[in-house]
Amino acid sequence: MRVKAKSEPVRMCVGCRDRKRKEELLRFVERDGVLFFDPFYRAEGRGMNLCPSRRCFERALKKSVLDRALRTSLAYVPSPEELRDQVLDVLKDAIVNSLRMGYRFRGVVLGREAVFRNADRLSLLILAEDLSENSLREIEPLEVESYTLFTKEYWGETFNRKPTGVIGVLDRGIANKVSNLAEKFTALYRRWS
Repeated sequence: MRVKAKSEPVRMCVGCRDRKRKEELLRFVERDGVLFFDPFYRAEGRGMNLCPSRRCFERALKKSVLDRALRTSLAYVPSPEELRDQVLDVLKDAIVNSLRMGYRFRGVVLGREAVFRNADRLSLLILAEDLSENSLREIEPLEVESYTLFTKEYWGETFNRKPTGVIGVLDRGIANKVSNLAEKFTALYRRWS
């Protein structure tokens, strides 16, 4: 008996009209005439998908494209920069809240020492942008997927402790969620030029 491979959901970007995996796109939903970013694809209502690039944002935010994609008129059409800032804020909050929840339930560890103690259980690493070269060299042999986000000071304040440059995610579910969010966050920076 042959087992069918599970197909991944594919969506179309309304900016460039390319079809991509759902996880590669950003979803927006119209509510009461206002456009909102839906990071988890859970919001009800008519939605549209966009690639995380300036070009797609600019094309999609033309009145005719929005009206056609959402099948309604928006009371206010944001600029591409406003929409980008909204997306980055929501993604940042979602990343931080996921890591906080994981820390609370011991699925996330903070600091180099804790990461090395749990090296065999690591699923993901979050590294501060201002992490020293020495620390980066020490962590390199761990060979775990990693993202560089925010500063040591920011992470320290987030977890109510001293500045922290290394965060280890042990729980696979949290790692998948944070990885997906971080990928979208970093893609928006890379492709915005």
